[in-house]
Amino acid sequence: MDTIVDKLELPYVSIIYEEPIVYYTYKEGVELGFPEIRELIACAEKLSGHKPYVTFADARAKMNITNEGKRVVSDLKNMPLFRGTAALVDNNIYKYAANLLSYFNNPKYPFQAFTSKDEAVNWLLTLPLD
Repeated sequence: MDTIVDKLELPYVSIIYEEPIVYYTYKEGVELGFPEIRELIACAEKLSGHKPYVTFADARAKMNITNEGKRVVSDLKNMPLFRGTAALVDNNIYKYAANLLSYFNNPKYPFQAFTSKDEAVNWLLTLPLD
C-alpha cells in the first residue's frame, strides 16, 4: 500500500496536498517540459491517494512551460484524476490576460486565474470531483 505524503519538495516546485487541492509553488526561473509535467502529474496522483483532485498553481515566479509540456497538459488522458486548476498571478493585467487566453483556447478543464489565494481556493472547492 502506498504511503500518502502531504508535502514534496522538487528542484523546481514545492507541492502540498490538502484534500482535494494540490498546491504548486513554482521556483523562480523554472522551465517545465515533458519530464517535469509528467512528474507533477505523478506527484499529484500519489499525494491525492489516487483520487480526483484540483490544483492551485502559484505562478507569480517567472517560469515557462515548453511546447512539449503544454502538449502533455492539453491531453486529459495524461491526467485522468485532474479536475481543474486555479492560477495565482501577480496583478489584474496578468489575471485578465490569462483568463482571456483560456477563454479563446477553450480548455478541456476548468481554469481561472486569480490575484487572491483565498478566492482561488474558494473557486476550486466549487468544482465537481466526480
